[in-house]
Amino acid sequence: MSNEDRVQHGIPHRWLNIQPGITLPFGNMTPFGAIAQARSASTSELPRWLIIAIVLVCILPFSLNQLGVDFSSATVALDLATTAQLAPEAATDALHRAMEGSYTHTILEWSAFCAAIFTVILAFAHFNIKHDVTTPVIGVALLCAGLMDAFHTLAADRLIDAVASNQNLIAFTWALCRLSNAALTIIGVSLFFVGSTHRKWQGNTIFVTVVSATFGLLAYGIIHICATSASLPTTMFPDALITRPWDVLPLVLFVIAGIWIYPQFYRQNPNLFSHALVISTIPNIATQAHMAFGSTALFDNHFNIAHFLKIMAYLVPLTGLILDYIRTHQTLEKRNHELDLEINDRKQAEQNLQSAIHELKTTQLQLVQTEKMSGLGQLVAGVAHEINNPVNFIYGNIQPAKDYVHDLFSLLELYREHYPEPPAKITDEINAIDLDFMEQDLPKLLGSIDVGADRIRQIVMSLRTFSRLDESEVKDVNIHEGIDSTLVILTNRLKENGHRSAIKVAKLYGELPLIECYAGQLNQVFMNILANAIDAIEEKYESNSASDTNYQGQISIETSLTGSDSILITITDNGVGMSAQTQQKVFDPFFTTKIVGKGTGMGMPISYQIITEKHRGELICESSPDEGTTFKITIPKAVQHRSI
Repeated sequence: MSNEDRVQHGIPHRWLNIQPGITLPFGNMTPFGAIAQARSASTSELPRWLIIAIVLVCILPFSLNQLGVDFSSATVALDLATTAQLAPEAATDALHRAMEGSYTHTILEWSAFCAAIFTVILAFAHFNIKHDVTTPVIGVALLCAGLMDAFHTLAADRLIDAVASNQNLIAFTWALCRLSNAALTIIGVSLFFVGSTHRKWQGNTIFVTVVSATFGLLAYGIIHICATSASLPTTMFPDALITRPWDVLPLVLFVIAGIWIYPQFYRQNPNLFSHALVISTIPNIATQAHMAFGSTALFDNHFNIAHFLKIMAYLVPLTGLILDYIRTHQTLEKRNHELDLEINDRKQAEQNLQSAIHELKTTQLQLVQTEKMSGLGQLVAGVAHEINNPVNFIYGNIQPAKDYVHDLFSLLELYREHYPEPPAKITDEINAIDLDFMEQDLPKLLGSIDVGADRIRQIVMSLRTFSRLDESEVKDVNIHEGIDSTLVILTNRLKENGHRSAIKVAKLYGELPLIECYAGQLNQVFMNILANAIDAIEEKYESNSASDTNYQGQISIETSLTGSDSILITITDNGVGMSAQTQQKVFDPFFTTKIVGKGTGMGMPISYQIITEKHRGELICESSPDEGTTFKITIPKAVQHRSI
């Protein structure tokens, strides 16, 4: 078929991917108002393959006619006299053969009506979901056109009382139904061209109901008038060029609707249904062309083709609604999938936020704890410095004082040797001050002062070692000195009290090199572990107070080399121990088994961070309930390998 033939048959070039050299009087618009600048993948247009299939179905009957195929219903004149002589079964068969055309007409008309019924049902369902008033209004217009076809068929089959003969009734009411079909859909579409008034109708059920009732009454009234009329105008002229002049007006209306009205409606309401309305003008125009220029009798070739194509005209909008439902479902599924992804993303973001908040709180407490330890270190260093001077003054003068006392006692012995009988007054004073006892006790007193001053000096040195504020942050240190200084700080807690005996500390030190480390922070780790060990032993004393009076709290500290590049520090206690669940959480921030106000839950997490992050080492906890706990600290050893 040439491009000119396609234009004559009303097939838009854009729909068939044809580039004709024809300019139409409508600018860039193709026949039937094809939408300018069409998008092939647009979700508001019917698929291209479907449009091509509709066009081919419209062309196919005409093409088959050219090949000699005839679609007319067989017409057999019924001889009543002959039929009366036939057997009942044969008479029934003869009657059915005579009614073949009527049966075919009824089937085709009711198929179209069923398509209209399904269209309006889906249209109202669409309205209920989207509250778009355009779909039910157009659907009702199509339904009322289908109702007129149904009333027309009922009257032709005499299921509705009719006066006129079928020859005139069917032909006239057909033309009237087609005219009403075009007019009603054009009116229904035109309602939405009244400025912005149609926006007020969105979701208005009353408006839809009123329009539906009006169209329904109009359809029934027109058919009722025609069925009860004694005479109807002649509609078929077999010998004329236009065999059915009454079908020309619907043809013109469908052409106008396809060229201007429906495309304008589609531009205002771009969706599959409105686009299907545009495409439906193809079978509608083909239907009217077969009737106006081809049909010369009831149930002939063009008559049946026209009725078949009318079914196509009803099915196209129905197909548009079905595709809209399918695409809406696909869109909803896609949106639900996107929402699921968004929900998962938000959950992940919430988890990340919670993790960030938790990390922030942990960092904040670590900073607070670090600041406290820094303040404590400064305080300890300051106190140690202030005590150090007077203690050194006392300690440095004890030996001269001992020498002076020894010299005085030597001088006293000389006096006794040369003056064995002192005066009575001196004798009384000697007896009063108990000179003999003083001579024996004063050296002991000075010795005690010497021991006390030396102990104070050792404590001051331990405090200075623990604080490490007078040294660089990272340097080679003696690990054993750090442990000993920590034990000095905890001396008071290790002593015997009213509830338990003294806690024994076993120091199993191996030969270690100087360790390059953060000494103050490492001492903080020793302090946390040893303080927890003392707490565990005291808790076990309390639990064993009535059952095991022979229990003795003990802490073991062992150091050793492990390989060539690290050292191992093992601190073991025989306290209450931990369960497996507690052991898994021991390094978690804010986790503590102590009562409120006694533990913050940050000591062990900070210790873990100091060992693993600061020193690139390892901190392991091993424990069993009621059997004690062991902490193993592994850290790299110093670069210098000087033996202690």
